[in-house]
Amino acid sequence: MLELFNRYIRSMKASLLLAPLFFFATTIAANTAPFSTIVTPQNSLTAADQFDDYFSQLLHLALLKTELTDGKFLLHAHPIWYSDKRRLTALTEGKIDVLWSNTSSELENSAQAIKIPLLKNLNDYRLLLIRKEDQALFSQINTVEDLRKLKGGMNPQWPDFAVMKANQLPLVTSVAYESFFNMLAAKRFDYFSRGIYQIQIEADSHTHLNLVIAEHLMLSYPSGFYFFVDKKNKKLAQRIERGLHAAIEDGSFDTLFYSFPKYRWGMEQVNNPQRKVIDLSIHE
Repeated sequence: MLELFNRYIRSMKASLLLAPLFFFATTIAANTAPFSTIVTPQNSLTAADQFDDYFSQLLHLALLKTELTDGKFLLHAHPIWYSDKRRLTALTEGKIDVLWSNTSSELENSAQAIKIPLLKNLNDYRLLLIRKEDQALFSQINTVEDLRKLKGGMNPQWPDFAVMKANQLPLVTSVAYESFFNMLAAKRFDYFSRGIYQIQIEADSHTHLNLVIAEHLMLSYPSGFYFFVDKKNKKLAQRIERGLHAAIEDGSFDTLFYSFPKYRWGMEQVNNPQRKVIDLSIHE
């Protein structure tokens, strides 16, 4: 009987010694559960204001909101930088899983748009970068007919190009981003239409060229800016959409959005009654 009791005591001691090891192993197993790796585009090489950072953070927020229902995730930037046009090809070829962009018929035909505006209504407006000496000239522009008397600068790969052409606005084209500022200063064209959230930093970084923001004008046309995924990846599309809705509902979307000074400034410009808004028509 004494021997049986001793065996019981020894077995209990062994169990107590093994318990922490079992707990540690279980914890490790839980923490090494499979992650969904989601590949994003590499951040822009040329954006002085780190344009892509906001969208990366917003995507992370949306995925975080759905982690309990859809599992853990790992965001990974693709090692190769793709231009705007190449990003769509990379998406359809499976090299990246998500992209963010102005919408277009080409994009919506080839990929699944998650139609929640990532920039609220900021993307519906454009401000003009001009030469400082032309501020008085642009204060006299009130209609699209007036604007047609001047030339704009535009990359033919940008969605804005089709809008400007549809409104018969003369354009000088280039595909080299930085060249536009030098061309404007050299009077190759008269204005550079820019996103309301881009132009402030661009103007500040090109003061040596005497470029400023036109104080009087604002262009307007509907232009959604969305996340896109491959049409076959419905599960990811649904997850991002649910995550964005959750972030909107609990206020974390707004918290992130307004944490960027350029977006706060942009909203102030949209609501500035001193700006003359010229509405441009849309033709796809």
